Amino acid sequence: MATPDASSVVSDALNEFFGELYTFFETLFKRFFKNLYTSFVDVSASRWTKVVCSVVGYILIRPYIEAWFAKMHEKDRKKQLEKERAAREGKGEKKAKVSANALRGGGGGGGKVLGEVENTDDEIEEGEDFATASGVPEWGKNARKRQKKYMRELQREAEQRSSQNLTEDQVMELLDWSDSEDEQTKEEKKDE
Repeated sequence: MATPDASSVVSDALNEFFGELYTFFETLFKRFFKNLYTSFVDVSASRWTKVVCSVVGYILIRPYIEAWFAKMHEKDRKKQLEKERAAREGKGEKKAKVSANALRGGGGGGGKVLGEVENTDDEIEEGEDFATASGVPEWGKNARKRQKKYMRELQREAEQRSSQNLTEDQVMELLDWSDSEDEQTKEEKKDE
């Protein structure tokens, strides 16, 4: 018998809850529509004047508000572009008055540092740009010089190896493209 009493208590509580919820929403809708209706029917001339003045004032002031926001946006955009330009040009970096290499080599900086390469006539031109648009970090000046020197040394070694393997007669045969060779090869083919 305790179970039916508990279920009846729960069902009574639910009925009461949903009944109050229904009356709340009913009151809300009735008041909303009643107030909406009375706001248009029972409006005085002074109230209509306030509404009209507010709308006209907004229409007159809106272009100035938009111009102000556009000006603020343009100001922020210029700041952002300037920051990006400074970052690209490297103006944002603070450079030391005395380089670390100058300190290592003594007062004048005349000493050599490990990995430093002498200046050569066929250095990379200043106008070349190494992967700045792709976001890949650029090589430093010394790294470019070392790479160029390494590539020249590889080329020299390859030339030396190729010249050592062939004798002068063999090189001349390779370089000689005369008609006599073509005729000799034709004659050799005929003889076979």
